[in-house]
Parts: sequence; C-alpha cells; structure tokens
Amino acid sequence: MSQRLVLHADADAFFASVVLRGRPDLIDTPVAVTAYVFVASANYVARSRGVHGGMLAAEALRLCPDLVLIEVPRSEVEEASEALFDLFADCALAVEPGSMEEGFLDVGVTDWSAAREAAEVIRHRAAGELSLPISIGIGRTKLIAKLASRSAKPDGVRMIEPAEEQILRATLRLDRAWGVGGRTLERLTQLGAVTLGDLDTVSDDELELVCGVGMAKRLRGFRTGTDDSEVRSVATRTTLSSEGAIAGFRRPDHLPADVLTGSVARVCRRAIRAGLVGTGMTLTLKPTAGGPPLVRRQSFPDPSADVELWSDRARMLLADLPHPELSGIGFTLTRLQPATDVPATLF
Repeated sequence: MSQRLVLHADADAFFASVVLRGRPDLIDTPVAVTAYVFVASANYVARSRGVHGGMLAAEALRLCPDLVLIEVPRSEVEEASEALFDLFADCALAVEPGSMEEGFLDVGVTDWSAAREAAEVIRHRAAGELSLPISIGIGRTKLIAKLASRSAKPDGVRMIEPAEEQILRATLRLDRAWGVGGRTLERLTQLGAVTLGDLDTVSDDELELVCGVGMAKRLRGFRTGTDDSEVRSVATRTTLSSEGAIAGFRRPDHLPADVLTGSVARVCRRAIRAGLVGTGMTLTLKPTAGGPPLVRRQSFPDPSADVELWSDRARMLLADLPHPELSGIGFTLTRLQPATDVPATLF
C-alpha cells in the first residue's frame, strides 16, 4: 500500500494577519505586531523593508520609519489559533500541532492530486471562515512537507514530489534542516558537512560524537529518506508543550503574568480538546546569553488540565529558579492520559 502524504499547514505572518482582519485600512501598510519591546510578527509589506520577528521595535522603526506598531492582542490571537486548529481537525484524520499557528495534517490520501485538492480546500476555508491566509506544503515526510510550506509562502500550496525530494536529500543545507541548532551546525561545519549529502563523508561514530545519538539518527534519516512521516494526533500524545518569547526580563519570578499563563492556557486547551489530563509539568527557561536551559519538573497525584491549577504550580516553580536574563519560556504538561481513564472520585 502506498504511503499517505503529509501536509504542513502554516498561517502566514500569523499575529499580523490576525490584527489585520479588523484593519483593512492597513493592508498595504508596513505593520509589526509587538510583544513588549520586540517584534513578534510583521506583515509581508514590512518584511520587504527588512523588518522581521525577534528584532527590537526601535530597530524596526529605524529601518522602516512609517511602520505601524500594534501590541499583540493576546486573547484574539489565542482565539484565532483555536479556531484554526478546529478547522484543521474538521479537514483531517489526524492533526499534530507544531505551534499555535502551524501543524502537520494527515488527510488520508496517497495520491498527489488528491492531496493538493485537500490543501486548497483547507486554504479556502481558512480564508473564507477565519480571514486567515495559510500556506500548505505537501511531501512524503514531515521534513519535506515543512520545506514545501516554507517555499509556498505567502498564501500558496507547494508539493515536493519524489524526483525533487531526491535532489533535496543531497543538496539541502544543514542550516535549513528542521531541528538543527546553531551549536550542532557549527560542529558539523568543522567536519566539513554543509549539506545533507556531505554527511556521506562523516562516519557514524564521528556524527554521534558531535551530535549525540538521537540527532545523528535524525540526520541520517533526513539523508536517506527514512525520516518521520507519522502525523501523531494530540489524543495519542503523552506530553504537550508551548513556548513563548520573553526577551529582556531578568528575573523569572518577575515575568508578566500573561506570558506564563498564556503558555499554560494554550497547552491546557489543547489537552481538553483531546480529552487528556496530566499529572506532571516541566518548565524550561532559555537564558539570553546562551548555554543550557534551566529546567524544572514537578509531579502531582491528581490528573488535571485546569489552567489556574497549573499556572499556580508553575509560578511556584519559578520562584525557586536562578535569575539570569531570559529569551524564552516553555511549559510542558506531562504524563498525559485520557480523562475517561481517571476515576470519577478524583473529580
């Protein structure tokens, strides 16, 4: 039986697109959505002027003096994300979220023309029902589908079929390979590996030494075409995570409440939608200066997906953490299980 194709659906300039739904007067204007003093998202007009996510708002204004800055409307963005994933779930057999605006979809087809047709239906529904432009990539594996969606932007569909995939498996630069971080990239470059094809000259022992066993296996899979192609629905997950940018805050216990609560709320809503509850959590804080993240884990006996409960527990963990300058925070709900498996007395 032929392998089912993978779709990667990604909303274009998500935060900016959400804002512009209610501001048609700004469609042709450079717009950036900001989180505190940083650009979270910029529309394509602003991107053509050099503005991009992660830069300081002041720097963006120097590059583009007529740039319109709008603070992130957090509740509206979260509602749009929920609606987008409801649409994905209505169109696919399985949906695996990657972030609040993108995910992998299994629409149950093995035929390329049928996959394109499904992608066009999803795009048109997102535009018509949610007023959100999305780009969709189609490929044999998750890596290839994600590469296809990147090149489909903005507001398009792209398929990377087997002949093109075979070329990419040799020529793709490692800095474009999904999940390869800066430190790993630097070590691979020292070995003379710049593309996936260059890995052929690196022994398994060398690759594992510089990357670790897990990443070495992943890179070999990228090269040989045996990488991950399974779309795992949320209902089968044992963990759910959300990350947020928090650059500029020096103390974890002084973070704005909505940064932490927003991450917790996104995870808990996804768990509730999938009928899951958890008994553990992990907080991950990324120092701005680099180095290993600060990780704290905690377990509790009673399974729950309650936002207030997990937010309170996460804030308690933050109080015990060191105080470096931070660039990101992640919240993971762990040890997930179906809520139907929990004895009724726990409720």
